[in-house]
Amino acid sequence: MSPTPAVPTRSLGVVGAGPRTLVLLQRLGARWAASGDDRPLDVHVVDPFDSGAGRVWREAQDPLLWMNSRAADISVLPDESVTGLTEPILRGPGLAQWVADHRAALAHEAALAGDDLLREEVLAHGPGSFTSRRLASRYFADAWRRTLDALPAGVRVHRHARTVLDLTDDPVDGSQHLHLAGREDTVRVDAVLLVQGHLDVRPGPRERRNEAFARTHGLAHVRPGYTSDQDLDVLRPGADVVVVGMGLAFVDLVVRLTEGRGGRFSENPDGSLEYRPSGREPRLHTGSRRGVPYRSKIDYDLPRDLGLPRHYSAATVQAQFGDAALDLRADLWPLIAKELAGAHYRELFRTHPHRTTLAAAEFDARFSRAPWGSAEVDELVERAVPDPADRFDPADLDRPLDAWWGTSGDEVHERVLDHLERDRARRSDPRHSPDGAVVAALLSAYVVTAGLHAAGRLNARSSALDVDGWWHGFFSYVASGPPPHRLRQLSALARAGVLRFLGAGLEVVADPVTGTFTASSASGPHQVRARGLVEARLPVPDLEWTSDVLLTRLRERGDVRAHQVLDGEARLSNGRLVVDERARLVRDDGSAHPRRFATGAWVSGEGAAPAFARPGTDAELFRRADRLAAELLRATRDAPAAPAGTTTLSDLPGERR
Repeated sequence: MSPTPAVPTRSLGVVGAGPRTLVLLQRLGARWAASGDDRPLDVHVVDPFDSGAGRVWREAQDPLLWMNSRAADISVLPDESVTGLTEPILRGPGLAQWVADHRAALAHEAALAGDDLLREEVLAHGPGSFTSRRLASRYFADAWRRTLDALPAGVRVHRHARTVLDLTDDPVDGSQHLHLAGREDTVRVDAVLLVQGHLDVRPGPRERRNEAFARTHGLAHVRPGYTSDQDLDVLRPGADVVVVGMGLAFVDLVVRLTEGRGGRFSENPDGSLEYRPSGREPRLHTGSRRGVPYRSKIDYDLPRDLGLPRHYSAATVQAQFGDAALDLRADLWPLIAKELAGAHYRELFRTHPHRTTLAAAEFDARFSRAPWGSAEVDELVERAVPDPADRFDPADLDRPLDAWWGTSGDEVHERVLDHLERDRARRSDPRHSPDGAVVAALLSAYVVTAGLHAAGRLNARSSALDVDGWWHGFFSYVASGPPPHRLRQLSALARAGVLRFLGAGLEVVADPVTGTFTASSASGPHQVRARGLVEARLPVPDLEWTSDVLLTRLRERGDVRAHQVLDGEARLSNGRLVVDERARLVRDDGSAHPRRFATGAWVSGEGAAPAFARPGTDAELFRRADRLAAELLRATRDAPAAPAGTTTLSDLPGERR
């Protein structure tokens, strides 16, 4: 009997195993099944971190660190609301439902392990909970198993728990070779997708100067990085430490340096939160450009049925500007602000009509006709909304300390503390549901802006600097802040004397005379001298400064390029990877590599693209992954067929399908 001929295969390499890859695998299976191609598809997923969770959401990290979205707002499996996908569709629970379905087993497992913290979290967990990252990692792991189990027999996933060091072209047939740490052979595939998520960068000139100053004077310095991975032991108990930044990295830092060092929070009879120090905490003095923490996450369901988008959509932009190049601040911000304000007032008139003095239809008609920023809008709002607290003020929302000056450090501290407490209370109170409508409108506006950017509609400066700079920063500050309870904790820490607020416009200098880091603020006359400095922010994606070996080697060969444009004679860059309309990596010479693709935080224009879906919202995340899966399968289909046995198999047989 003659031997059975080897069956040709198609193959794909995926660098990164986080939530985006998890969703992509679902869509790859469906697209492959619908293609009618009988050639098996081998998918090689390479990542040293947890399958489905990746680095950021991996289980092995500080158990005190949380996600910053409510459990009810997180899913990586499509629900019944999701439409427009290639069949078959693997539908499944979001995070909140998954914990509810597995509550007894999870609690029992935690009890057997003696993990009281996890057991208490599981038992108290509900849709409004902000889940610990290690519990969320179990949801992602379960979703990964569901996804692999549901793949058609012809799609086989091979998992490599390693780091990719290089990616090269085969000189004969153009296939792609992934070079993995600790292996002499390579993984040969037809096409590759980079979906690496968050990466580290090398210290820039400012960080290097601060590190050198700290070494010379025996000080502590912590440069930007992922807080769960940083060594904070250099920050000594009782030492004065200046913290630059008040976003999510700052919140995680504070958690690790307080509760993580043995301090305890307790509820007082009046409902307030009190912090009991362990004595091992440093004294933290913090400020930033805004001088206030990111706005609290909304602690109730966001308003729906707001008719979004209304004032800011691709159609309204086209009608107003035609095919002209658009400036995000000058041209689009007035439309964005009107979209946010319109959602605010629609929710106010719909849900809280007793706080208004006009009929909702009359207000909406007059508001829709008038340009944002006009006297007509101002007069309309003043007449129809008597309480200034019910009015939408984007300048105050963005920069609440602008044009304010305190006479002392104590006054500045109390002003920021008061702002923090009022913000937390307001964004946890459905009586202020127009704030939630603004967040919903901002999510809509982000999608519209991303579409305009992807279509090449923005001018050079906006495309290079504003999308992933000012715009992403505003979006994160308003819509992606910490859970409300974290702000309660910051308030308790401030009242316990562990945390001091310095205000806006923070400046820190390395003072050789005093041998300290000296901080001052635009909010008051005070100064702080400290023996420690923490730059509490995530690394900004920058291809020139990445410490990732793979991207560095690709950049050095000209195989990738950073988003760079000319604005007159100035060359502008946002440091992120450039891809074409098919998500293919663009090389230095401007050509797109036919077999290399990229998506995620390091891709220009995708800085705030979500890795999760919000259940019940027909999330675009799944359709985006569906389109990307189609492009990847096209690339593997167009590649020369490889005989069976030429593709390297997995390091982890247990995860092979």
